[in-house]
Amino acid sequence: MKLLKDSDATLDPLKGKTIAVLGYGNQGRAQALNLRDSGAHVIVGNRDDDYRNQAIADGFQALSIRKAAEAGDFLLVLTTDESQPGIWNEQIAPGVRADKTLVWASGYNVGYGLIPLPADVDVVMVAPRMTGNMVRALYEQGKGAIAQFAVNQDASGHARERVLALCKGMGLTRGGVFESSFREEAELDLFAEQVIWAGLTAWFVECFDIGVAQGFSPELMVMELYASGEASEILGAMSRNGFFKQMSHHSTTSQYGTLSRGPKFITDEMRQRAREILRRDIKGGAFVKEWSQEQAAGSARLEALRRQALAHPMSLAEDNVIRAIQSAHANETSV
Repeated sequence: MKLLKDSDATLDPLKGKTIAVLGYGNQGRAQALNLRDSGAHVIVGNRDDDYRNQAIADGFQALSIRKAAEAGDFLLVLTTDESQPGIWNEQIAPGVRADKTLVWASGYNVGYGLIPLPADVDVVMVAPRMTGNMVRALYEQGKGAIAQFAVNQDASGHARERVLALCKGMGLTRGGVFESSFREEAELDLFAEQVIWAGLTAWFVECFDIGVAQGFSPELMVMELYASGEASEILGAMSRNGFFKQMSHHSTTSQYGTLSRGPKFITDEMRQRAREILRRDIKGGAFVKEWSQEQAAGSARLEALRRQALAHPMSLAEDNVIRAIQSAHANETSV
């Protein structure tokens, strides 16, 4: 993987152009502010709600999505993935014409062919591997988040220079950007959500149930699993020092227990299940079809799953633990 940096990009393709940020949520606000601070002319398209009011408060010209799409040369499509197919025909497509550049922060809708793309425009992706608030915070610190970029369609012959200019304007080439594809970005995201984090989430819940059944208090299990902050600190150390190298910060008892017992939990059945989710649901598109049908039906199953999760004893036990930790931190600050 080759990381491209500031010296590999120029802001020239943005000069004299209007960048329309369509959707002023977490990523939209961060990218709009960073691009404006880099000297680009930025407008915002958003429905009439609190996000549009925030854009106005931030000093942007705020329009409807359709009017912003008509006015922009670069259209940063930053509404939610699930909203894009529904608003495309009426709110975005009327503003799309030859030589414009369509920009996504996620490969989902384009990668899986859910949005029809005209042939006479550039289609690119800028996907920061960080939340929007951190994209902004790092920019203000003179740093940058790492990001993926992709060129899906190069109608102008200049799509690569254009997407790298956007990366530089957002401050991402400070951290480094690497080339990928829409489909690869989408598949990797789904793999993380449906295999990595799905498995980790389910295992945390299972460990809570096992621990409580064996006599540990629910509150202490919540503390041990995640509420103390130790787990997030370990993940941070992994990103800084390496997955296994960070173990040098732990006791030898911890190291031996983790390295000797961990592999015993991974069974052939688990490996097969992970491969099947990747093969059928993600690469084969079964999940995209299922999720589209779920949305069309009003997302009733999602709401049921949320209610079930929030009613779990671990979710109920954590309230007192989190309040106690927050109270302790507040008392420390006031001293």
